Amino acid sequence: MMDKKINYGSLRMKAGLELHQQLDTTRKLFCNCSTGMKERLPTATITRKLHPVASELGMVDIAAQFEYLRDRSFHYQIFNNETCLVELDEEPPHHLNSEALEIALQIALLLNCEVPNEIFVMRKTVIDGSNTSGFQRTVIVGINGHISYKGKRIPITQVTLEEDAAAIVGEENGKATYRLNRLGVPLVEIDTGILEGYSPMELQDIAYQIGILARSTSKTKHGLGSIRQDVNVSIRNGPRTEVKGVQELGLLSKIVEFEVQRQMKEKPKEETRAANLDGTTRFLRPLPGANRMYPETDIPPVIIVKEYIENLKKNLPEPWTNKLERFKAKLRLPDGLAREILGSEYLSLFEKIVSTKKVEPTIVANAFTSVMKDLERREKIEITRISEYRFVEIFDCLQNKEITKEAIPEIIKYLAAYPQNGVGDALKELDLKPLTTADVREITKEIVSQPNIKFEKAYGIVMSKVRGKIDAQEVMKIVKSMMK
Repeated sequence: MMDKKINYGSLRMKAGLELHQQLDTTRKLFCNCSTGMKERLPTATITRKLHPVASELGMVDIAAQFEYLRDRSFHYQIFNNETCLVELDEEPPHHLNSEALEIALQIALLLNCEVPNEIFVMRKTVIDGSNTSGFQRTVIVGINGHISYKGKRIPITQVTLEEDAAAIVGEENGKATYRLNRLGVPLVEIDTGILEGYSPMELQDIAYQIGILARSTSKTKHGLGSIRQDVNVSIRNGPRTEVKGVQELGLLSKIVEFEVQRQMKEKPKEETRAANLDGTTRFLRPLPGANRMYPETDIPPVIIVKEYIENLKKNLPEPWTNKLERFKAKLRLPDGLAREILGSEYLSLFEKIVSTKKVEPTIVANAFTSVMKDLERREKIEITRISEYRFVEIFDCLQNKEITKEAIPEIIKYLAAYPQNGVGDALKELDLKPLTTADVREITKEIVSQPNIKFEKAYGIVMSKVRGKIDAQEVMKIVKSMMK
């Protein structure tokens, strides 16, 4: 169990956040390959071994040296439309993706950053196998930014545009296998300055606030793995530990708590650790130093014209921090639900429906979050088979009182099974015409008249006959009143 009585102030805990968000562009950062990452079967596999190189000062990074001494081999899976010679490091990188650069600059401006006059591509040594070239290309697009949190200024030291790493498939006996279709997908990294005086839950909330600002562009990817957090932790002015790969934001506070406990019990070292699913961490390698960056000579610098930045500033999208507050105040969504719908891939559809239909926003938000997730998990249905306009049809019917909100899950299930059909077909085949309280009383009368029947059983029988046609709470009231 975690110690809830830890005084983080007395421990002088310091933390720093690094948030990584994939961008939803058509092509990769330095080539024309698709960023879809949908191909499942590789067409070939190549094998490589990686070696560290010295920086411009002649120094070899300690983390790179450590990885090299592990003496592993790397096996890279290749995919038809999502891999090319650039990912294989057999062809120079193409020009920097202008679409990705513009999205990254928008994110930097939303975070109140200064934008450099010239954009330079750098190489960052990485020989853990996640990049075939032994380095990651990275571009600083913003510096000296900030956000506000509880009246305090949270420093954003820099925003960088990077190529995402290859995704690891597995490792056995010193042989690591990676998928190359993720390598080169545009990624934005946002780094905070040192954060002191914040609890683990506040650090998690700060990460959330930064994340939703980054997603304000509506040009970021969704789903597991599309956003990842790293967190740096130290106590009592001790050495810094970096924890990498926190994929679930809800785990971040737990990881910080566990890491503080670990550092209190052990003598901490400067090291990089990996996040485990239970909130604990494991050693990865020594902490990298400043000797792993050097210029990318294959790509010329990009000049950033002042007029271009001014135009971007004038046309910045609404910050989602504002949208979150508007959802809670104007649409009366509970905080948790407002945050959930902001993170949903159905956000734009939600906004379209609540702005054009006279339906309760909470019902719409619930349908696109908890109802969808429950059906996918419990019923194993494929929501992606349903066209967007079918959801509009559902809420048309709800607005016109042709269905109750209880019918929505049943209609979604039907449409996923028969995507060629419409909502009208679902209503006919499932017999989902709304019932009145008089209708339900008539059905209930016969059931409660059975000798020695108890409420739970009577309610269950009635619900099996009226599910999706009337509010469940109303059914409960009717059954209770008729059993007195």
